[in-house]
Amino acid sequence: SQFQWLDPAQEKKLLNGNIQLNLDSGFNTRIPRLEREERLDYMLQWILHNREKFEKDFGSDFICYRGVLRKIMCIPYERNEGLIIRAMKWRNTVFLCEEPTKEKKNKIPTEKELRFSYWGYKFEDYMMTSRTSQNQNSESQSEERLNENTEFNCVFRTKLGKYRLLFIAEMDGYYSADKNTPQQTAAEKGAPSELKPSHFVELKTSRQIEHPGQDRTLRKFKTLKWWTQCFLVGTENVLVGWRDDDGIVHSGTKFPVKSLPKSALEWKGNVCANILLQVLEFLSKTIQENSLTRVWRLEWFPHQGFQLKVETDGTEPFLAAL
Repeated sequence: SQFQWLDPAQEKKLLNGNIQLNLDSGFNTRIPRLEREERLDYMLQWILHNREKFEKDFGSDFICYRGVLRKIMCIPYERNEGLIIRAMKWRNTVFLCEEPTKEKKNKIPTEKELRFSYWGYKFEDYMMTSRTSQNQNSESQSEERLNENTEFNCVFRTKLGKYRLLFIAEMDGYYSADKNTPQQTAAEKGAPSELKPSHFVELKTSRQIEHPGQDRTLRKFKTLKWWTQCFLVGTENVLVGWRDDDGIVHSGTKFPVKSLPKSALEWKGNVCANILLQVLEFLSKTIQENSLTRVWRLEWFPHQGFQLKVETDGTEPFLAAL
């Protein structure tokens, strides 16, 4: 886990269009991301190491990763991918864990998809102080192999309606709280003792807009994912690097998160929040029994709707005693 400061000099160059970043640099020598089935291991480890923060129960109605919540929020507008969530209740808290669908398990990413994914990591690498403070200009190639498994995760507490949520989310760059302190000096001190969600910035790459179809795709699909991701953790800005087909970024735009629903095509933020609240309410009312052996299974597929059942095929529970 690595905390990283956003480099203000890089951001200024990006927003002024005075930059050239080759996102494809180092692709063949990268350390590829290890795809592993999501379990709640990291969250459970955090809970065990922070028992003093909890009393008899976990002070939460639901515990999960942000990805589960975000995917539920996108359901009203999802036309292709299904969603499977396993659920267990212990100490009056429902734990949610995503399980890959058969299609996702069997899917082998193409080289193009792997490259697009790498470009996102590389953009983050270029924009962070730890990358740019080593007397490297923005056009130079980093000598170090980029590790796609490096990430910084935070634990969040929040409420949606009456439900208390505790979840982990991967976060990108962080703005220095003190504008008078050089970012490099802040970086040498490491992460601040108290992190403020509003100081994080979400970093994204997207194809530079050259015709109305690309603009429509951006406002109909991409901004939905960006908004749901940021809404859940209180991130206020998305910094987008506009790339060409070769992975070269020449400019960027900073979008206030609150502006994304205003420019959206065919999606509404309140619809996303409402479906999440409805699903949480349904699970809370249905899953009553505390048990370390009973696993519930919520499935949703396009054009089929929701189905909730108790697993009876001998599958392993994903919770150990806490």
